[in-house]
Amino acid sequence: MRPSQEMNTLDFVHYFRCSGLEGLECMSARWVEHVFAPHMHAFYAVSLNYGGRGAFDCRNELRVAAPGKCSLIAPGELHNGHATCKEGWIYRNLHIEMPLMETLLRSLDWRGQLNIGFKRPLVKDTILAAELGRVFESLTESNSLLQNESLLLSVVSRLVSDHVVRGRAHSETGHEHGSVLRVKNWLDAHSDENVSIHSLAGLARLSPYYLIRVFHRQVGISPHKYQMIVRINRARKLLASGASISDAAYLAGFCDQSHLNRCFRKTLGVTPGRYATFRQS
Repeated sequence: MRPSQEMNTLDFVHYFRCSGLEGLECMSARWVEHVFAPHMHAFYAVSLNYGGRGAFDCRNELRVAAPGKCSLIAPGELHNGHATCKEGWIYRNLHIEMPLMETLLRSLDWRGQLNIGFKRPLVKDTILAAELGRVFESLTESNSLLQNESLLLSVVSRLVSDHVVRGRAHSETGHEHGSVLRVKNWLDAHSDENVSIHSLAGLARLSPYYLIRVFHRQVGISPHKYQMIVRINRARKLLASGASISDAAYLAGFCDQSHLNRCFRKTLGVTPGRYATFRQS
């Protein structure tokens, strides 16, 4: 394993992957100064809080992350985050890409929809916390693929038994929801295009002003901020696959590398340059 580290005064973050577990990324972090902008992931983020205190807004409520609590964030779920005490916010994350989560669910003979969500974004579950502690310890050491896979399956098994919602149902229905969904799907598929609000409004069959209002009400952010998040998520995947920073910036739709750098750091807490030094072991 070859970790990537970034230190900004008191902040620290460490990324790594485990050979043989395609679609799994791990992150250990202590945030003291960094404040995360509202963002969404393209993966499942399952976290164990180890020390300090942190807080994040999710589902219109402030969640206080204390030691021993587990944060459960599904793909596309809007949230932010910051430390709330002087020692910072110390936690470890499992970033599970959607195809890997589907594989793990099938391995558990899951019969429901593969498009799962979580009942709550922050839980107190001593069994899940213990399972997460074991998998993090195993992944940071030189252990067998069999052991790592088995421990990861134990985590997902606990999620399924106690914390999973069968299908991430949309909170809004009707014409407006369909219009917003069309715009989201288009932005997801065309992150590199410099689209105008008038073009998106035509796709949604709404006025530009009304599209911005209804999009913000249903998604939690404006269309241009959603586009930026999609671009950041795409750049992250490109960097993880070995693309250069300049290629990642161009292919994801950023104006230039400095634009990517500012947005990436604000959303993920690490610069593209530091993140790019991470490679699978």
